[in-house]
Amino acid sequence: MRTMQEINQIIRELDHQIADDLEDQDLDFKQWDTKSMDKAVKKVVQMAICMANGGGGTVVFGVAEKVKGQGRAILGVPPEVDINILKKSVYDQTDPKIMPVFEELRVSEGTGRLLIMQIHPGLPPYTDTSGRGTIRIGKDCQPLTGTLRRKISVETGETDFTGETVSVINPALLSAVSMETLRNMAKAERAPSELLHQNDLELLASIGLIRNKRFTRAAILLAGTEAALRKYIPGHNWTFLSMKSDTHYENREDRVSALPISVSRIEELIVPYNPITTL
Repeated sequence: MRTMQEINQIIRELDHQIADDLEDQDLDFKQWDTKSMDKAVKKVVQMAICMANGGGGTVVFGVAEKVKGQGRAILGVPPEVDINILKKSVYDQTDPKIMPVFEELRVSEGTGRLLIMQIHPGLPPYTDTSGRGTIRIGKDCQPLTGTLRRKISVETGETDFTGETVSVINPALLSAVSMETLRNMAKAERAPSELLHQNDLELLASIGLIRNKRFTRAAILLAGTEAALRKYIPGHNWTFLSMKSDTHYENREDRVSALPISVSRIEELIVPYNPITTL
């Protein structure tokens, strides 16, 4: 994937090259379809699937691929296009679910904004909900044929993404609040008292989250600090929206937090909108 700084530098090359020549395995440019929102969203979903199957990458929306010159190539994305709606569309229309990260890049040309979609590596194959898919090979998105799907299955095997180890044991990667919340949840489920009285590392080891003296991704997901989550599980985040209508919301919260804290906080956010009355 490309950083915003890298994308800014690449965009400057549009005065000398067309966007198509600047594309690579992990980078694509796409012009936004201003005539049909449905077609534009469909293209976003297709590119998310293509990049996810190809190992992840970056898609820049709002740039014409065959035009030279920043002023002519950078057309931008309309201001009314909501990033959260795009994120939800990709999630709803992919299988397994893809969680893209969208960033907005301000420019002086066109509508004044480009949308950057970052797709993190995962466990392919990915398709849309109808079973169709493509895979990034070089600069192209090619159909995800049976042969390619078999090849992906052989390469990935039966890998458990959360069970893979990511770091040597380091207590600094653990959140004290997450561990306390985890213990409280275990206590509520009547976990054995000897388990609850273990120190943090012993507890994680007892429930299988430490292997070969290394933290698994599951350990980071359940007990990691925000910094650890951003480093080892860069696609992990959550957004809460209280919708006033199908397209507008009145309350929003974005966070990167371990799962026990996330569940607890989301419950706190939901209760005011779904009050429980005991009779």
